[in-house]
Amino acid sequence: MSSVRSSVVRVVARVASAPVSPAELLASIGLTPEVDPQRASAEKVAAEDYYDFLERATVPGDHGLPYRYAAELKPDDFSAMGLGLKTAQTLRDSLQRLVRYIVLLSDTLEYELLDEPERVTTLILTRPSPRRGARLANECALAAVVGVMTEAAGRRVVPRAVTFTHPRPASIVEAHSYFGCPVTYDSRRNSLEFDAATLAVRGRLADQGLSSFLLAHLEQLRSEQEERSLVDSVHATITDLLPDGLPKKSVIARRLGMSERTLHRRLAEEGETFQGLTTRARREASEALLADNRHSLAEVAFLVGFSDQSSFQRAFKGWTNQTPLSFRGSASASP
Repeated sequence: MSSVRSSVVRVVARVASAPVSPAELLASIGLTPEVDPQRASAEKVAAEDYYDFLERATVPGDHGLPYRYAAELKPDDFSAMGLGLKTAQTLRDSLQRLVRYIVLLSDTLEYELLDEPERVTTLILTRPSPRRGARLANECALAAVVGVMTEAAGRRVVPRAVTFTHPRPASIVEAHSYFGCPVTYDSRRNSLEFDAATLAVRGRLADQGLSSFLLAHLEQLRSEQEERSLVDSVHATITDLLPDGLPKKSVIARRLGMSERTLHRRLAEEGETFQGLTTRARREASEALLADNRHSLAEVAFLVGFSDQSSFQRAFKGWTNQTPLSFRGSASASP
């Protein structure tokens, strides 16, 4: 099921016009206000939840949210992908990387880069927009591309033209002001057009050595995302969330961009259950933490989602037929 990374959603929350706090908006889709950047880059929000979120984030008559979002967004919000875009040799290289690695940010997006007559290159965004949230998402996406290119160039980047497939909103002042070029609605595609001179601009942080390293890393991430099984993803997500308490199935499903029912069905297809994976994740995390003498037994209990040490001790003995203390002693004695 399609999803977006929570780092995108968090930026939207910061620029929302809704009469509630960013924390309340994030809580409405199960996200906490404060989170480690690495974890935020791994969290996922189901596409339909993201569209709901965009609709709740704007008051009637607010047509500027996509452009406030793009102005607030920084390439660093995209983690390794953002740095890869910034260190590309030229803006054309940045766009080519965006097309290849956008899946690391959202699998709701698909870009295509076309070279057209008269030295014009068009970036096409493929994503249906049957509802207002999806239309806002498309405006956010194309505005963000221009924002990231501006950051990479170190000066304002102005497309030749911008087109959207959805109907013209009541106000297009914000769109024209942000893009600085003609913006057309009810078009046959969502797109940004650039001339050759613009795409030949050298990136201000262009670094061939760093780029090579980042591209290798991005390729690995892309390959892992394509090959990683659902079981591995659920196991890893449960493990990440254990210090906050035992995660519910609904929370894991939301992080992986699917419904709770879909998660249940797909795990069953792979011969697994959510409860079984939770138990395995807690046991494996417990054993790894107990092997590290820096953590007290109480700290280990907390880090694997138990509210007290006695509950942890009972569970661990049930898993291994050993007390946590005896397991730690055995682990320490091993060569």
